[in-house]
Amino acid sequence: MDILEIFFPVSGVKTSILLPPLIALVISFFTSMGGVSGAFLLLPFQMSFLKFTSPSVSATNFVFNIVAIPSGVYRYIKEGRMAWPLTWVVIIGTLPGVFIGYYLRVLYLPDPKAFKFFVGCVLLYIGSRLLYEITGKAATGKNKMKVLEDKFKQRAEELKKQQNARIASGLPKEEVL
Repeated sequence: MDILEIFFPVSGVKTSILLPPLIALVISFFTSMGGVSGAFLLLPFQMSFLKFTSPSVSATNFVFNIVAIPSGVYRYIKEGRMAWPLTWVVIIGTLPGVFIGYYLRVLYLPDPKAFKFFVGCVLLYIGSRLLYEITGKAATGKNKMKVLEDKFKQRAEELKKQQNARIASGLPKEEVL
């Protein structure tokens, strides 16, 4: 049926109009469980299956992030599970990365072959990190981090008790630390 087919003039690909939204749905379903937007999986689909290789493929992934991320953020805020200090650290690191990534993609990686190689290296690194996580060596590191986290929580509780004691004794809050 021609009525259900769509033609992408830039890539010259003709496909079912249902395929791209279906792929986005499947990717979003699985990646949202891990708290990521899934645009990093849409990019290989767009480049390998739809043959959409221009730098504008990155822009479509930015749009996907703009649509996908706010609902998750809203849910975390509503449930009171937003870790604001971590959120600000991520924002401070992400914003410059977005602009640097844009310029790298447009100015230095416009060639599809070079960009596919770069994306392949990034995905290979992510895959190797995931494999490392299931080894015993990673478990040792996690145990050390758990001990450090427990010490941090204990120190935070001590400071909170000191602050409450000072407030109860009439000292101003600023003098707590």
